[in-house]
Amino acid sequence: MKNLLEFIKSSGVYFVGTVLTKLGSFLLLPLYTSYINPAGYGTYDLYNSYMMFFCSVLFLDIWAGIMRFMYEYSGEGRKKPINCGGVIFVCSSILLVLVFAVLSPILNMEYPVLVCSCGLLMNTQSLVGYITRGYGKTVLYTTSGLIGSVTTMIFNVVLLVNMDMDYSALFLASCIGYVVNILIMTIGLHEPHLYSVKYFDKKLFKEMLYFSLPLCLNSVAYWFLTSYNRIAVDRMLGPEANGYYAIAGRFGSMITLFTTCFQMAWQEMAYSKSAGSDDLGKFYSTAINAYIKSMGAGLIIMIPVIYMIYPFMVNKSYDLGEELIPFYLLGTILSSIATFLGNIFGAIKKNQLLFRTMLAGSVVNVLCIHILLPQIGLQASNIALTLGFLALVASRLYLLRKELRLTIEYKNILLMLLVFAVIRYIYSTGNVYLNIIALLFAVLIAMYVFKDFIYVILKKVKNKKFN
Repeated sequence: MKNLLEFIKSSGVYFVGTVLTKLGSFLLLPLYTSYINPAGYGTYDLYNSYMMFFCSVLFLDIWAGIMRFMYEYSGEGRKKPINCGGVIFVCSSILLVLVFAVLSPILNMEYPVLVCSCGLLMNTQSLVGYITRGYGKTVLYTTSGLIGSVTTMIFNVVLLVNMDMDYSALFLASCIGYVVNILIMTIGLHEPHLYSVKYFDKKLFKEMLYFSLPLCLNSVAYWFLTSYNRIAVDRMLGPEANGYYAIAGRFGSMITLFTTCFQMAWQEMAYSKSAGSDDLGKFYSTAINAYIKSMGAGLIIMIPVIYMIYPFMVNKSYDLGEELIPFYLLGTILSSIATFLGNIFGAIKKNQLLFRTMLAGSVVNVLCIHILLPQIGLQASNIALTLGFLALVASRLYLLRKELRLTIEYKNILLMLLVFAVIRYIYSTGNVYLNIIALLFAVLIAMYVFKDFIYVILKKVKNKKFN
């Protein structure tokens, strides 16, 4: 119960810093779809995918390694992993600039300086953000995120509406928001000499490099699982089709917003949990089952909700993207579950196993997208994504069961998949009244799945009332 309360408290703080900050960006969809045509939005999404690939290859996900090793030190000692990771980060940043200088002409990329700057600032924000979380300053992290996101939203409106810019406005507004976010966290840390040569430890540097290299390979494989489809769609169906796919991704990101706050809280709890604890298998089993049920409930509830709000959020020129959403949401849910499981590998220092699982999912996705895309069109991208993440989740659960004594509640998983199939069919009928019924049905199913938790809460409230 203590772990649960700690998890809920941390999740609540991150809720403010992730959901509430980025919800505004989602609410700007009417603006994006009105001022940027599908081809332009598809090009923006494509360049964003290139940027994410280069960052995945070069930066080794070093910020996660820094935070992981910060938990093994206290006081001034925490600056050792920060400085060791900082050296890797600086080298990666230099390589990123060189890569953009060489490859952007080959890729015929517009605005390469702007896209590269956005990547550098995004990674700097991740670095400073993980350090801030490593010091336990979650309020500072969420506050800076809120202010940075509001700044991004304001500049999106100004650049698109008042200055009549194209999709490059999205990159420029993001850069400005990242700068504001980084400055607030850096000032709020109040850590003098955070970066200093005297805190560099050669032995720790090698250990962190060894820890982070599998994360790099994992990130590259993750890119092939999540972003490669955008390039395949762009090459085979054109940037306009990629724009429709990108809009479906925006709705998928709504789930990501809610899952991120849980994942951040879970990452900290998992990293701080001793790998030698006797109850480790029970602890992780409880967490995994609760998370899967939560994600499944969120999935079946969101589908009919999105059906009802889509016409109000998206310009009619993007109507073809509506049919893509249910399977994209399913793939996103499986992605969040895979990330949740991946943090356990990091906690028990088994990062070398991550790449195997990610490789399996990536191979499934790439094969399926090339086989299905010519046959069934754009929907193939979502089916391939779903199958890829399904392979990823299955392989991670298999390996974790070998490392830990996990107990998975497969009955609830099958129930959620069955309900998803029913609600997905109702969604495709295009009947608003049936979708309202589907929403009520989904809520009832969610209440049934969480009946034990609801009973405990009601019992506590009742006892408190009479005491």
